[in-house]
Amino acid sequence: MKIRLAAALVVALAALAGCSTPPGPAPASPAPPLPEDAIAYDDLLSTDREFPFDNTCDQLGADSIDEVGARAARVLQGMGGPVGCAVEFGSAELDELWIEAEGPPNPSEPRYFPLLWNGDAGTGTTYHRRLLLDGRYYAVETIDFYGGQPGCYLTVDTGSPYALQFRGIVPEAVAATYGELNSSLTNYVVDHVGTDRFMTDNCPVVERTAIVLLGDIDPGGGSLATS
Repeated sequence: MKIRLAAALVVALAALAGCSTPPGPAPASPAPPLPEDAIAYDDLLSTDREFPFDNTCDQLGADSIDEVGARAARVLQGMGGPVGCAVEFGSAELDELWIEAEGPPNPSEPRYFPLLWNGDAGTGTTYHRRLLLDGRYYAVETIDFYGGQPGCYLTVDTGSPYALQFRGIVPEAVAATYGELNSSLTNYVVDHVGTDRFMTDNCPVVERTAIVLLGDIDPGGGSLATS
């Protein structure tokens, strides 16, 4: 399955793409594959379909939980009800994986994902990488700091106003081996080498797990799915 493209290739393709129309097939059901050079374009082909995630764990099958090596899943509860699903691993490489919806920041923005794709979502991240997930979804990886420790956040475009975010939370012992990567705690001096190493080491398990769980959440889906 195609997950990664080198950052250098992204830069080179972006220089060639300019402001031309982004490449890609017509939307369909099931979703068609996306061309690899789509990550070089700021504009995206898109659809406008219903968001496939229901903010609970009900869509995840027991077989999928076993397949990814998790032991259980629990609903994340907010003030107004369920806001996502925490898949519990308790393993040496991943403590939990949170699945949550990311919506447009204000009524004037019709969709969340294009803002993140172009670094305009206001996340203030020190790491930003475009990729195609499973060849069918536009996706972006960012680093964030839940509870002060680093995590690989994989945000996926489902062709909906909301995007689907997979938040990988590593064990504290693992996070500690990378030193202090949170620039807000180090006078905003970014450890780019350490950050890149953390993401290279810890994002692949988030990607692999997301692909499996998307099979339950969004069967036949993708960024250009019509249903």
